[in-house]
Amino acid sequence: MTDSPQTAATADDIRQAMTTLAGIIRKFGDAPWPIMERLQRELKAIEDREKLLDDLLKEGASGPNSASFQ
Repeated sequence: MTDSPQTAATADDIRQAMTTLAGIIRKFGDAPWPIMERLQRELKAIEDREKLLDDLLKEGASGPNSASFQ
């Protein structure tokens, strides 16, 4: 077994997993619904994080003492 670093899921990865899971739920029932709720929370956390970073960098870019990280 090879030890490889685990990479974080992206918002697109989570959306794809949610779409796949939606099909499973429709076909087999609601048993995996808690997984859908978890994926939804993870997606929201990623989107909230990205929005916060974007907002802060936009605010910082307009300030007089701003540093550019781009």
